[in-house]
Amino acid sequence: MRYLAPGEIPQYEASGQERLDRLAAFLDTVQPGRLTFTRWYGEGRGCAVGLAAAMDPWFQAQGLRLEHDESLKDCRPVFRGAKEWQAVTAFFGVSFDDARWMFGRASYSSATRMHPRIVASRVREHLAKAKRELVVA
Repeated sequence: MRYLAPGEIPQYEASGQERLDRLAAFLDTVQPGRLTFTRWYGEGRGCAVGLAAAMDPWFQAQGLRLEHDESLKDCRPVFRGAKEWQAVTAFFGVSFDDARWMFGRASYSSATRMHPRIVASRVREHLAKAKRELVVA
């Protein structure tokens, strides 16, 4: 993935589905061992959302931030005043259950580390399901 300076990032508000699609593409570039379910972000590792908020200026331009990123214990994603899982659901426009299914440790057999492409695949599975439901409706 090519680094974009803040001035090169398009200034518009993406849809939740576009944000999820971008997250899946981002996760395809994350090195194995960096994704963990033990923290939002810290010491160069974190969950899918934490890694995106810390490492990709596109997500930052969309308003996703990390609060207290210097502290493993207190670091958490924030978006428009919402924190933690509420920030995740608001940013991606998904339900709490869908967010936990895509990003929660318990939905991955309680593994603490996962290959980023497996999480990317789960995000794409969610997007495909949402698209099918939209066609049916």
